[in-house]
Amino acid sequence: MQTILLAALGTHATRTMANKGKLQVDWRRGLIPASLLVMFILTFYFRVPWWVLGVFMLWIPLYYLAYPSYLRKKWSTFERDFATTFQKRDYKTLLEFYRKQWFLRKFGPRAEMLSKLALIYSGMEKYRESEQVLEEAIEMTPGPYRDRLYFNLANIKYELGKYEEAEQMYKALRKNSPYRHSVRAHLALINLQRGKSISESKTLLEKELETATGSIKQRIEAALAAS
Repeated sequence: MQTILLAALGTHATRTMANKGKLQVDWRRGLIPASLLVMFILTFYFRVPWWVLGVFMLWIPLYYLAYPSYLRKKWSTFERDFATTFQKRDYKTLLEFYRKQWFLRKFGPRAEMLSKLALIYSGMEKYRESEQVLEEAIEMTPGPYRDRLYFNLANIKYELGKYEEAEQMYKALRKNSPYRHSVRAHLALINLQRGKSISESKTLLEKELETATGSIKQRIEAALAAS
């Protein structure tokens, strides 16, 4: 479990979601031209006073400056408080804290918020809930940024005893993935669970044990003792 949690604390989908994201960007880029058109109509067809146009155009600094600044501030505070509470392993309080973040859950980085929720569920050992949330987060994340989520999900699959799915996900990670050492250990653990390549797996795990920490160390020790 600790491997899942530590990886999730580190540092985004399907084609449909990617296309949806592009449409959203195009729509936002069209806001200013649309506003200029509205101003033209208000000025030359409705003859509204200039002060009305000035009030109407206030949305530009509010939307492009004030809103992003507020969102960054909320996200920074949330991440700091989340990490502090997480280190205390007070997952119940953390879940309540997460649920109160209505603004970030509505307007914040959706995939990142879901990964945080999965982290909480993992800490509470609610692996099925964590699995569902991570799968949703992966669908919202562009391919180049999925490694961390795939690694976390593979760990969840391992905890659930879904060794075949976990193995496929571990092997699908990039060769230069920062999780490659842990991946090798988990693949060896899966082999021991299946009774495959026992000698090679034990040798690898004995080597990995020298630098392993936390629950992965405990897992390796238990697997070696049982084999």
